[in-house]
Amino acid sequence: MTHVVLVDNQDSFVYNLVDAFAVAGYQCTVFRNTVSVEEILAAKPDLICLSPGPGHPLEAGNMMKLIAEVIGKVPILGICLGFQALLEHFGGEVVPCGPVHGTTDNMVLEEAGQELFGSLTTDAGLENNFRGTLVPVARYHSLGCVNPPEQLAPMGTCDSAIGRVVMAAKTTDNMAIGLQFHPESVLSPAGPIILDRCIELLISQKQGSAQ
Repeated sequence: MTHVVLVDNQDSFVYNLVDAFAVAGYQCTVFRNTVSVEEILAAKPDLICLSPGPGHPLEAGNMMKLIAEVIGKVPILGICLGFQALLEHFGGEVVPCGPVHGTTDNMVLEEAGQELFGSLTTDAGLENNFRGTLVPVARYHSLGCVNPPEQLAPMGTCDSAIGRVVMAAKTTDNMAIGLQFHPESVLSPAGPIILDRCIELLISQKQGSAQ
């Protein structure tokens, strides 16, 4: 069974993620972001999920230290604040983009997002919600990034007060995926499928690199 270690950035969505992982059949262990990197790694995660949370990623406990230690070695799925932490790690600028809280917005897919998101219409049975390259996703954030670092390939974007912010991105080695939106929210209609696809891609990449 895939073991997901969830880093809790003290957000109300954390246990929605725990429930989503349980429903999907993953073993999940939760650590607060104040727990040491050594203790987190001692749990032997197959994948690390960086949770949503308040504030700026540079202020989120040991999360930045954890990314620096495991990037490229252990698959990482960063959600909202967790994604912003990945952006910061690679030198991206995470800045206020105007608060967008509790709304469903249409994420416009980039070429790099076709593999994960392109066939959601058929798989999720949501033909009436999808229009070509548009994917409805839940937005709860006030920070964002419009110019992602070169190490992160944008998979989708949405409008914001400062321009088009990156809503999903992945590293070129497929060992880290970031989602600015909340797949665990009911406002992301295909959220469970998106979570599964992200984890499957990350785990398969880890297994492939180990061979």
